[in-house]
Amino acid sequence: MPIQCIQIPVGTVLAGYRIESELGRGNNGVVYLARQESLDREVALKVLFPELAAEPGYVENFLREARCAARLDHPYIVQAYDAGPTAEGYYYFAMELVLGPSLEDVRRKNPEKLTLNLIFRLSIELAEALEYAWSVHHMTHGDIKPGNLLIARETGELKLADLGLARVTGSKYSDDVMATPLYAAPEVIQGEKLEQRFKSDIYSFGIMLYELLCGSPPFVGNPQRVLEQHLYTTPQPLLERNPDLDLKLVAFVEKLMCKDPDGRPESWQEIRDFLVAQNTMTKDDSDTMIHEIIRSEHRRKSGKDFFILLCIILAILGILGVVIFLMVRIQTLSPI
Repeated sequence: MPIQCIQIPVGTVLAGYRIESELGRGNNGVVYLARQESLDREVALKVLFPELAAEPGYVENFLREARCAARLDHPYIVQAYDAGPTAEGYYYFAMELVLGPSLEDVRRKNPEKLTLNLIFRLSIELAEALEYAWSVHHMTHGDIKPGNLLIARETGELKLADLGLARVTGSKYSDDVMATPLYAAPEVIQGEKLEQRFKSDIYSFGIMLYELLCGSPPFVGNPQRVLEQHLYTTPQPLLERNPDLDLKLVAFVEKLMCKDPDGRPESWQEIRDFLVAQNTMTKDDSDTMIHEIIRSEHRRKSGKDFFILLCIILAILGILGVVIFLMVRIQTLSPI
């Protein structure tokens, strides 16, 4: 019986990948920093939760989507390398390792740095990535959210993770809801099949933009309550949440979030063109802002590592102090 994936120890080798540390957890598995021994390179290794792998048809879909993702070649999309089963009974997906914060990290830890034009810059890159995936490979993402948008530390460019692989179990409306509840499109919640499937990603993108522009998502509550609001509730007008926004931008975001797919933009190219027209920041300015965010994230992590190291040193010194005290005490009490 395989060990639980959240407990895979450092040093374990799965299908030729040596686990080095845990990077994070998602809806369908755990992502590890691993080293591919055959090529001696670091990768991000996603290991599916065993309970998902036990679901009928899930593994087949997972492997099919992984093979499709491996065909994608775009500067703003994380490159897929390999996928398959391990001897231990796991299913894995190996991909390009992107060092740098996610947009969710920035939103939570450095919200003051998320300027309007920086949001435009990252959104333009996202639109270009998704336009390529749909027009060239007829692929959609299924889980557009800040946590899946990475900012590469070396280049400052957007890297879209998990394209075509996102899954969430869950709701009374469908046995195969393929989005995070906060960003799920109404037709996805209801299990409807669209011919233009990219329009569900456009809805999720609109919900994400709403959140970035005013600081919180349009719908909140427990997952079931949020799913119901996506279906039946009109969001509070964005202009009420942020009166400083341009009216054209507000109207555009509301169009993205239209509950009827036919009311949303007709292509990612249309979305990109609008954002390009709205963006007033030069590339040099946005590069400077992004690198400042990355440096802040690096300083925060370095400070955290130093604090952990300091605590370890103090703990060791404390233990040594106790040992020395006990040795002296024993010598004092020992009869001559």
